[in-house]
Amino acid sequence: MAYHWGTYGMVKFEEARAEFVGVLTINAVTGRKEPYYPKWKRQLKKYAVSAPIIFVILVMAFFVMLASFKCEDYIMERYDVKTTTGSIMFSLPSCVYAVVILVTNGFYRNLAKWLNDWENHRLQSAYENNLIIKLVVFDFANCFMCLFYVAFWLQDMVRLRQYLATLLIVQQLLQQFLETGLPYIMLLIRGGSKGEEEKKKDDDADGVEVAELANEQSKMDLYPGTFDDYLELFLQFGYVFLFSAVYPLAAIWALFNNVIEIRSDAFKVSRVCQRPFGQSAADIGTWQVTFEVMGIIAVLTNTTLMAMSPEIRQFLPEMTVTNYILLFVAVEHVFLALKAAIAILIPDLPRWMEIELLKEEYESRQVYLQKQHPLSRQDSGIQVEEIELAEQRENEDIEEEEENQSDSGEDMTKPNGGHEQKEEDLTWADMQESQI
Repeated sequence: MAYHWGTYGMVKFEEARAEFVGVLTINAVTGRKEPYYPKWKRQLKKYAVSAPIIFVILVMAFFVMLASFKCEDYIMERYDVKTTTGSIMFSLPSCVYAVVILVTNGFYRNLAKWLNDWENHRLQSAYENNLIIKLVVFDFANCFMCLFYVAFWLQDMVRLRQYLATLLIVQQLLQQFLETGLPYIMLLIRGGSKGEEEKKKDDDADGVEVAELANEQSKMDLYPGTFDDYLELFLQFGYVFLFSAVYPLAAIWALFNNVIEIRSDAFKVSRVCQRPFGQSAADIGTWQVTFEVMGIIAVLTNTTLMAMSPEIRQFLPEMTVTNYILLFVAVEHVFLALKAAIAILIPDLPRWMEIELLKEEYESRQVYLQKQHPLSRQDSGIQVEEIELAEQRENEDIEEEEENQSDSGEDMTKPNGGHEQKEEDLTWADMQESQI
């Protein structure tokens, strides 16, 4: 897709962000005056201010998680969880905790953007990479700490399965409503929605209608971009793969959500948000690294969960604990080696794309050489057939000139003139051929 859109291998020179501030100095690359901000100040802000704030918020999120478990323990003491009423009451804390996670993530997202702006990054790529790191670290801890706590501290697989299903389903339903449903309701309240027939007239609009369409677009919310979508996919990827050994049904829920997400995102772009401006990109950038790291963590967690399973332990009753642990460490290394082998053996570029890229490189080189040496046959890479055709045309022109001269009677007045002209033309042709 990147090749067909002309963005594969794209390298662009980044200008300083409009929000970047600093002392005006001469840029050594562009030779223009640009703001300069010392790197040590930015690093000081990151590690002395931003990192401690993130750590404090994570600690607060951890205590919120413990409060949720305390509520569940209290309900287990008061109700019989095997009954319908008891099971509903027991599920309430986890549902409320799923909502709290979404609210906390939304609050932290605004805080992370403010901290990122305050750190004063010069380039847009550096700004986005630092924001991705902040959001991924916090959201990973906030969304998955309760699952790791249940799996490896409480070692309650039934409870882990319940928590995983509750967090995945509740968060997906709420995100669908917050991303598409709520903005559309607000648009209806403001009176900015259009009917299906009016939508069909958008492509045929001109003149005054274009101004009306622009006014209609101004009433809609700005398109938030794909940043939140990547983060949502990252968290969904974690819910599905980190604990797939305990709850394989998570993949079915994720597939069902993504099928609905395709249409809801299309509805959001076409009916709820303003038309976005396309931005070229060679790949997904830092998100590729985050997904790869998540895959490695998924191998570790699932291997550990299998080792903790009583059913698997029953197949190896005579094995000591040390040998049992070493066995699953070896299995984990085998899975990681298999993952690395697949990544190495399956090329990132298909064969047809490699050929097309080599063709483009060859053609661009030939064009460059032809501009540098337009009369050199060997360096310019012109085909021999084309040169022979050009020489044949020159000879035909010479013969045609001779025929015209013979018809005009020049050969009668000058007996040797025709031979002299022919010799001069042949000499000129030979000179041209020697130059080629």
